[in-house]
Amino acid sequence: MIRKAKEEDFELILEVELESGHPLNKKFKVTKESITEWLGPTFKDNINDFYVFEEEQKMLGFISLKKIFSTHKSCEGNYLAVRESFHKKGIGKKLIRFVEEKANSSGFERIFAYTGEDNLRAQKFYEKIGYLKIN
Repeated sequence: MIRKAKEEDFELILEVELESGHPLNKKFKVTKESITEWLGPTFKDNINDFYVFEEEQKMLGFISLKKIFSTHKSCEGNYLAVRESFHKKGIGKKLIRFVEEKANSSGFERIFAYTGEDNLRAQKFYEKIGYLKIN
């Protein structure tokens, strides 16, 4: 089930991010405190809507939809994370498709997703589900 995140979900969102296997988390030895520093303000702003994926009352992934973007009628699907032990089970794709539907129903015509140059796994994931590489 995918639902809009609530304030009390933030601690579990941090846990999911830490368990996501994101290459930068490993490279920079990311901690719960450092994730809180950069994700906390975004979670509380009015620019991003966060959504969580739950199964059997356990949060397995999350994504946010950034509604203010520099390109006309465009938005960004960002902060996609799924617990590494649940990769390749379709959760990331479900989260992306959910955000795409939200964006479409809100009048956005395009959705962008940024990945780091060294995050090849994410690049392959986005290409596999139909996203075009533009840079």
